[in-house]
Amino acid sequence: MSQSVDVVDLISTLLDNEKYKEALNASNEKKLTATIKNNSSDLISAIVGKIKDDTVTIKPSLYGTCEQLLSIIIEECAPEEALLEFIEQLELAKNDAQFGIILLPLQQILKKLAFKRGRSLEWCFNSISSYIEDIPVPEHHLEGEERLLMDSDPNIRRIVRVYSLLPPFYKYFIDEVNQADFYNVKTKEIIAAFLISLLGKPLIYIDMDPETNGSSEARLNCSTIVRDICRLEKNIMKFLVYLEGCDRDSNKKPAKDYDIEEEKLPYKYEDKINMTTLSGLFYVVLSGHFLIPETAIPQVYSLEYVLQTAMLSVIHLLNFSEYGLLSKALALSEAIVKRFPNKMSHELLSSSVHFRMCKGLYTIAIYSSYESIRKKSVALIGQQINKFDYKGRCTLIKYLIKTSNHSGMIGYAITLYKSSLNEAFQDPEMDDCFTGHQFSNMLKKICHLPHGAESDLVELADQIITSLNFLRYLAIKDTKNVTGVRNCFSFIENSYLEQLRVGLNMSKAHYEVKLKDIKEGKNLLENKVNVSVNVGGNVLDKIPEENAKEIINSALNAFHLMEGLIGRLCECININKMQALQMNCE
Repeated sequence: MSQSVDVVDLISTLLDNEKYKEALNASNEKKLTATIKNNSSDLISAIVGKIKDDTVTIKPSLYGTCEQLLSIIIEECAPEEALLEFIEQLELAKNDAQFGIILLPLQQILKKLAFKRGRSLEWCFNSISSYIEDIPVPEHHLEGEERLLMDSDPNIRRIVRVYSLLPPFYKYFIDEVNQADFYNVKTKEIIAAFLISLLGKPLIYIDMDPETNGSSEARLNCSTIVRDICRLEKNIMKFLVYLEGCDRDSNKKPAKDYDIEEEKLPYKYEDKINMTTLSGLFYVVLSGHFLIPETAIPQVYSLEYVLQTAMLSVIHLLNFSEYGLLSKALALSEAIVKRFPNKMSHELLSSSVHFRMCKGLYTIAIYSSYESIRKKSVALIGQQINKFDYKGRCTLIKYLIKTSNHSGMIGYAITLYKSSLNEAFQDPEMDDCFTGHQFSNMLKKICHLPHGAESDLVELADQIITSLNFLRYLAIKDTKNVTGVRNCFSFIENSYLEQLRVGLNMSKAHYEVKLKDIKEGKNLLENKVNVSVNVGGNVLDKIPEENAKEIINSALNAFHLMEGLIGRLCECININKMQALQMNCE
């Protein structure tokens, strides 16, 4: 057996037998120095392999000895060779303790490579990022105060533990790059790009709302990272340009295989600077959840540009389903909407971001599995729409009605329109978006049955009930025909209400037959009857009889409510017509 193999085997055996002092003495022997130098890779691998996740607590002497041995090895071997081995060990690390013990010697090696470090530092950061991104993402369906239990989640604790290991590693290089003698733009950008990447996966998945997790370690880690980014980049708003670029690139077709990619600058690497990591950055910077140095946010940018560009982050985060990302999207959305001035010009809607954010919010409001997220999304839709002037509001409301395809959301849009119209009635002169052709066009969208009398009235119940209440309000309120509603009475009565009456008669008859079948089946048969009911386009098959009866009775109650609203609406329309006749006679 050769001497090189002997020294690796010797130190490994001494560590296994807990002879730590002897292991350190062996590594310091002059006659073994050359062997250690020639076999540094094998020794590094063997020593790191001794570290388990609990070594630092169960066998602290072993952990401390391994730290010293690694320090001795890097003093004896060539920095370039040791660097490659430590990077490989980072990529092969089996636990967080191995990951952690590698960082200090890796830093020491990089210090030795002061004047040829750029690429080496980037390799190290890439390996660190790969390890961190492989940590499982925490996700539990908890809401409200139950979210406080998240800190005890093993994956969250692991993320916090790993992130806490990073500042001691990278801060040396921040201090160095901020010195005039060592200042290098590319090195600065390499470090900043790495720090921004840390704000993406997995940290972005953790709830960091100050109301529910005000003193969480994850928040402290996040604050440290952003503070260090601000030390490198005095203008944090410069990354808005990169956010725009990432958004444009995401809508482009991928490059073909034969395209030759030029060497990119650090801020152009998609694995570091992308929509998710930049969204994490601007959530921290603009949400108001974190303290940001004022010197990092110059006031030379147009507020409109900052907010509309930051909306791209909201749009991106709303594409996820996890609580952590959605809560950040809503917090950032709320902060953006609050900072927009009231009565914003509808001309701002020339930018598609307003429609895209509205679409993202209503999608979450309808489909999110978290009730608190759904409710907040609905409220934010209203806040966003009401920030605009009347024409802007009507434009967004039309978009909501046209694209949401959900009865409850359309009903909410009608309510928003009603509130804006009621507000407009207080003005000296009615805005033209609530009169003439624009008004009648909106009214037709509100009074729309997609399949006429054969529409599913249960599915459309929220929309229909809201529209009937709106029409009744209008008939009572607009006695002077300011909106031109009287010109629409014929359409309302002969098209909308007539189709609705026919549909109600058919639907009631259908559900009453179903209810009768269930009751007769229950009285005549001892065995349970298989009941199939179509509700909202979905067939509820073989449901328990009591549940079926409850569903059918609920539908019938909704039909009776609609009939009552139609009756009251017709009375109000007739009164309004009589008032018009009286005014004409006078």
